[in-house]
Parts: sequence; C-alpha cells; structure tokens
Amino acid sequence: MLFVCYVTIDPENRDESLRRFKEHGVPEPKGVKLLGAWISLTQQETWAIFEADDAAAIMTLYEPWTDLNIHEIAPVMDFAELKKFVGKG
Repeated sequence: MLFVCYVTIDPENRDESLRRFKEHGVPEPKGVKLLGAWISLTQQETWAIFEADDAAAIMTLYEPWTDLNIHEIAPVMDFAELKKFVGKG
C-alpha cells in the first residue's frame, strides 16, 4: 500500500526537527519502505512517499514527530491502478 505524507514544520520547531533528523534520519520501521522524500527550500515543509504493509506501520514512523510537526497522511494509488479500478486498464 502506498502512502503520501505532507508535513508542515512550525518555524519555532524547525531547529529541533532538523536536530532529530540529523540524529535519527528517516527511520524505516519494519514493513515500511521510503520511496522518496523532499524538503522545501524554507525547510518548513516536507513530502514523502512510503510503501507500507498497513497504516499502523506508518503511524509507528511518524508518532515520534507529532509533538513538533503537523502531518497529513493519505493512502494513494498510481494511475495504472486507477485505470484498473475504473475499468479502463
């Protein structure tokens, strides 16, 4: 299952977020694979795409950061899967 995550980093928490990133990187709990991640030039927004066995695995990944950042997480599918779903593929 694919998940996309958009993170907003409060300016007051940016330095602590970067410190944690330097110390721990982006961990990949069991059942989670990072497919790509990006950060804005302001260092206040990030985007990431993960493949995971289930939603609980994604919760395990982001839970340590919820005291600093706002996370918007959604399951997604690629367009090839969408075509199959809507009967066009």
